[in-house]
Amino acid sequence: MQTHDLIIIGGGVSGLVLASRAAAGGLSTLVLEREERLGGCLRSWHGGGDFWLELGAHTAYNSYKSLLEVLQAQGRLGDLAPRAGMGYHFLEGGRVQSPLARLNFLELFAHLPLALGRKQAGASLAEYYGALFGKGNYARMLSPAFAAVLSQPADAFPAAWLFRRKARLKAAPRKYTWPGGLQGVAEALAEGAPFRVRRGAEVTGLARDRAGYLVRIGEESLAAARLALATPPDEAARLLSGLDGETTGMLAGIPMADIESLAVVLPAARARLKPLAGLIGVDEPFYSMVSRDPVSHPTLRGFTFHFRPGRLDRAGKLACAARVLGAEEGDFLHVAEAANRLPALDTRHPPLAEALDRRLAGGRLALAGNYFNGLSIGDCADRAAREAARLIST
Repeated sequence: MQTHDLIIIGGGVSGLVLASRAAAGGLSTLVLEREERLGGCLRSWHGGGDFWLELGAHTAYNSYKSLLEVLQAQGRLGDLAPRAGMGYHFLEGGRVQSPLARLNFLELFAHLPLALGRKQAGASLAEYYGALFGKGNYARMLSPAFAAVLSQPADAFPAAWLFRRKARLKAAPRKYTWPGGLQGVAEALAEGAPFRVRRGAEVTGLARDRAGYLVRIGEESLAAARLALATPPDEAARLLSGLDGETTGMLAGIPMADIESLAVVLPAARARLKPLAGLIGVDEPFYSMVSRDPVSHPTLRGFTFHFRPGRLDRAGKLACAARVLGAEEGDFLHVAEAANRLPALDTRHPPLAEALDRRLAGGRLALAGNYFNGLSIGDCADRAAREAARLIST
């Protein structure tokens, strides 16, 4: 039986950063990923030739230090591909509007002085930013913008978890992707890394033994002194069922949000929409449309629509994309679809995350993912780095 200091289930950013940190700390580490690809919510689709589009996360920032420090240690910072600075606009009633056009400055100036110093802790986005900007401004501008950022209804999301001041790694571009798309970051984390990765390895059961944990993959069993689950919370709950009932119950209470994504590629001349970073859907069936324009291509343009679940079938989505882009469906050279899932977090979740940390303290079981301090790539990497440090010390 193979024995490791640490087995990590999940080969997304959380699992790979955790593995890199743990291995650098001296733990023999194995990552198990049930798919053949790495990346989790990093999902780059190659729609012909050298052109790619993101079907999951789109942009990373130099405030993601826990991720960038791993790439820096591997000598890969020079591979980052900068993204041009372009803005997002709103789409309502078929009209494209700038954010400032939706802002009522009289309402803003009436509320801002009274709300300065208001605490984010315990407040939702609607509560905190509604007090800061005024409820009208929040409804017109911020509510749809936050929903576009999080790809789900966001009014109840914890205000303290969305924007936090973070130190930046100035050696990296402020906004960046990777040649061939962000999924390449995940592959880079695994290339030449001091840990092992097994793809296509679906875990079918977990158990404890005297030395730690047993992980079953079909008929095969692996042993590890430490175990980390870098999966969505509902998957972590399923895997821990029968092993840790209290932790399972806590994880099972975290709801999930579904997002239906559709990407299209067309000749640059066939899209009448001016170059931009993306659109925020106000009265549209999509939360956001994200453009490939910030990473320009000489002949092609690409757009990914993140649709609200259950609103449109494939034909409806294609018709919507053509309408928004000012194109014909026959102009689309390539089309791809993906189903994404994210935790649907609200103000109940910061106390739950603290309770989970208390539950894990001092033990050799770790949890990492996008449900502890935010949904971004950087939030995932930060959590993974903290859990790796904790496991190294046990």
